[in-house]
Amino acid sequence: METVSGIPLVDFSAMSVEHEMVSSYSDDQVLEIARQIHQAFSTVGFVYLKNHGISQNTVEGTFAVMDKFFTLSKNLKNKYGKKGELDSNGWEALGREITDPTKPGDLKESFDISAFDDKKFRWPTEVPELQSAVKSLFDLLSHLGDRVLSAMAIGLGLPADVFKSYYKDVGKRNGTALLRFNYYPRITDIEHIKPGQIRCGEHTDYGGITLLFQDDAGGLEVVNREKKFVPATPIQGTILVNIADLMQRWTADKFVSTVHRVIIPEEELKRSTPRRSVAFFYDPDWNAKITCLDGSNKYPPIKCSKYVSQVMTGTFSF
Repeated sequence: METVSGIPLVDFSAMSVEHEMVSSYSDDQVLEIARQIHQAFSTVGFVYLKNHGISQNTVEGTFAVMDKFFTLSKNLKNKYGKKGELDSNGWEALGREITDPTKPGDLKESFDISAFDDKKFRWPTEVPELQSAVKSLFDLLSHLGDRVLSAMAIGLGLPADVFKSYYKDVGKRNGTALLRFNYYPRITDIEHIKPGQIRCGEHTDYGGITLLFQDDAGGLEVVNREKKFVPATPIQGTILVNIADLMQRWTADKFVSTVHRVIIPEEELKRSTPRRSVAFFYDPDWNAKITCLDGSNKYPPIKCSKYVSQVMTGTFSF
């Protein structure tokens, strides 16, 4: 299996979202995808997928729309800011998220969407095309997330649809799946950076799986099997997928959630260039009861709502 910096690269063609349906979950190509993804998630916790079915033009077009929002004045963006840690939709200012509690806030701002049925949330009128662009990408990533979960299930020797009942409320207030657009502003004066501050602190994701598109600025690093940080180099046309903490618990540690971070580039040219990424945190529904999929009692059952509430404390400063 091909790897990049130790991270496996898997051809997802047979399960691409370009296909309305997967031809057969017992197809040899599908079984091979499941085997490779199982190997990746049980060792590294990360995998690149190519030929996944979401076009580069779609990704770049969404980045361009989000650039229009992030370049608005802070006063304008504040109109759409989150008010508390339970708000799932809205903008978060630079430094507001603290992914590593031992370090200063992250050098990024973000825009989150989870619940399209939230009547209180106002979409930015300054960028009228934003809502449709975000909804389109959200739907595509939900579809792709389902395909990845099916491959994971097959690799675990379980029915392909074993995760389906846990993801009934995606895009609604009772769902926790969240699409996040990250914007890392250019750094022109390195001397003003606080000690230990980087673009995104060391952390693991806390939910199910994360699907990530990143631009070519780089900076994302992942802890490898030798416990050293290695670059998760941007590869055009691929999406990076990783296991999060709840999924590790759900699989009774068969899949591993891996520490990662986004560093400040050493090269001045790269520092002075903004970095953009879009992360889709494909997490189960708020009321889903998570028990070990292998039938063991390695971890006691827990409701997703309780788990999320526990880990969210201290992540944001409001």
